Amino acid sequence: MYSFKSAFFALALAVTGAHVEAASPWAHPRRALSARDGGHAFTLVNKCGAALTPVITDTSCGYSPRCADAAKYSGPAPQSLAPGASQTLTVDSAWVGRIFASHPACGPKGESCTITEYNLDSGDFFTPQTYDISNIQGFTDAVQISAAGCDAVTCTSPDCGCTNAYPLGDLSGCGNDSPVHACGAGGIAFTGDHDFTPWSLRRAALAGRVALPSFL
Repeated sequence: MYSFKSAFFALALAVTGAHVEAASPWAHPRRALSARDGGHAFTLVNKCGAALTPVITDTSCGYSPRCADAAKYSGPAPQSLAPGASQTLTVDSAWVGRIFASHPACGPKGESCTITEYNLDSGDFFTPQTYDISNIQGFTDAVQISAAGCDAVTCTSPDCGCTNAYPLGDLSGCGNDSPVHACGAGGIAFTGDHDFTPWSLRRAALAGRVALPSFL
């Protein structure tokens, strides 16, 4: 089981769990991971000034090449969270999917919105746990993901570079999938921040790069 904390700058999202050792990126191969015997506890905390609803969605057999060996999320849908409120949900240890803040413009898998993506299938030296931020289909929120002993990744505007997120409209994977960050085997604590940034949205809209959500 892993520990993740993901917090939207407007909504915080924390994920916790327990596998025995903390790991640095690309952990040593002797630390094989058997994560399928546990789950991941995601604690979602709303840090914005208005109510917000996070969304957890599966991407195996679709946006991800992994299919039969990936678990689907089977827990309850996240609640609408008042400012300062939190909720803890359990995700299967082999889960592959996305978490994002709901906006009127978002599709069911987070299309047209900023999304955070997780591939938590194995986590040994050759297939580490991976996470990334993607604005390919739209920018709606400033987001940060960090993992204990591993890279922190932050994107606060549509213009953040490929080391932090997939940019708007990118079809090349940034050339080498550099936005994807990895943690190896062992107990890992993920932390994320997710924030509404109305000025960034308005600036991007003025530049013709994104459409403003209807609630702004």
